[in-house]
Amino acid sequence: MSLFNLKKYKDLPAVITDQGDCYSYHDLDQLQKEFASYIRPDQLVCIFADNNMAGLTACLSCLVSGTVSILISAGNQPGPDNPIIKEYQPEYIWLPLEQYEKAAGGWFGSRTIFTSFGYVLLECAGAGYRNLHPDLALLLPTSGSTGNPRLVRLSHQNLHANTVSICEYMKLTRDDRAVTSLPLTYTYGLSVVNTILYSGGSLFLTKRSIVSQLFWEYMEQYGVTVLSGVPYIYQCMKKLNVNISSLRKLRILTQAGGKLSEELQMHWGECAERTGKQFFVMYGQTEATARIAYLPWQDCLRKPGSVGIAIPGSELALVDRQGNRIIESNCEGEIICRGGHVSMGYAVRKEDLALGDVNQGCLHTGDTGHFDDDGYLYIDGRMNRFAKIYGKRIDLGSVERAASRIWGQETTVLSDDRRIYLYADADIRKNDLTELAGKFGLGQEVLEIRSSEEIPRRCNGKVDYRMRF
Repeated sequence: MSLFNLKKYKDLPAVITDQGDCYSYHDLDQLQKEFASYIRPDQLVCIFADNNMAGLTACLSCLVSGTVSILISAGNQPGPDNPIIKEYQPEYIWLPLEQYEKAAGGWFGSRTIFTSFGYVLLECAGAGYRNLHPDLALLLPTSGSTGNPRLVRLSHQNLHANTVSICEYMKLTRDDRAVTSLPLTYTYGLSVVNTILYSGGSLFLTKRSIVSQLFWEYMEQYGVTVLSGVPYIYQCMKKLNVNISSLRKLRILTQAGGKLSEELQMHWGECAERTGKQFFVMYGQTEATARIAYLPWQDCLRKPGSVGIAIPGSELALVDRQGNRIIESNCEGEIICRGGHVSMGYAVRKEDLALGDVNQGCLHTGDTGHFDDDGYLYIDGRMNRFAKIYGKRIDLGSVERAASRIWGQETTVLSDDRRIYLYADADIRKNDLTELAGKFGLGQEVLEIRSSEEIPRRCNGKVDYRMRF
């Protein structure tokens, strides 16, 4: 089941770069065929991708040709000691030529077989034998696993089901143009690419950050209609006083990759309503390909804090710790999703690439939430975000929610099991800190206030909960 039919849209624009280069669907098809011609069937390709033509072409080529690829950020160390390369031993590695030249001595046994767009394709000698399941299409690190070899195994069916569903509820057309405001290697960023090309629209390809003035000038210059971001992006946009009414072509804004504060949801929801645009709040995981739930844009201001309803073709449910389904509204439980977008499972070693569909269409997300009386989902926290302070088990998600209520603003909470760190912009009063500590039976001395500017983040802008002090 191929996700793309590049011949279908022929001479329509597919990709426009911030250098002004334009590639039609026909051009893109020729580029992906050229890349595929260097890959032997049933082989594994590791792609160190960036938001550029090299990363896009390789990723697209593997999806179209049926070649299994591992997609990871070009910012990761691409040498043979990389834990993913070391474990899965791919036959081919696609990486920036500059990085290859810097570490040439570490690639003993490999040979260069193709170069394009400043990248080099290596064929690796002595790659370890392992089977690839026939349904396997793509391997992605989970949000928290870029430093170890755990990967999510996605099938062509997973990618197709999630892409079609997103296109349906967003009503994307060939007139739409999305911007690469997120990394291609991030499941959310990849879904932006998949959906826009599936719908026959075009992609504005740039590595520019949203804090760059040029980014916003490009948005208007190149007529971007779809902007996607994690909560951090929308926080930055508010601080930068971005005026979306000046972006005349922009019609859709989407958010996922973490819980958006109610204050930000209302702010951008009101901006969208005032300017005739649509703001979608969404929820997803790599383990479910990308999207799990979405809040219809019409409900954005009516349901602050909600991530909405199940994406088309899927189902959401809650279960308690004993695995019993929760029927009542406003009762917290673990979020379960079912559908064709649910991944085949994890791989932690190369032998796992031969496994079939372990999940069988059902994913235990590890997130907790509740439904309101209308059946709309609200995310409450993570099941396993706990710290142990003085022998006392503390739910960090509960601390976040309590702090946010007391201080009237979004607060991020992290811990190293010695202290609890609260990242906020507010001027925290001593009484507020005492109140928060008292709610959890803690001494005030274990709480430390830090600026929200110090929040550790990964390359996709999400909070890095794996931080170590």
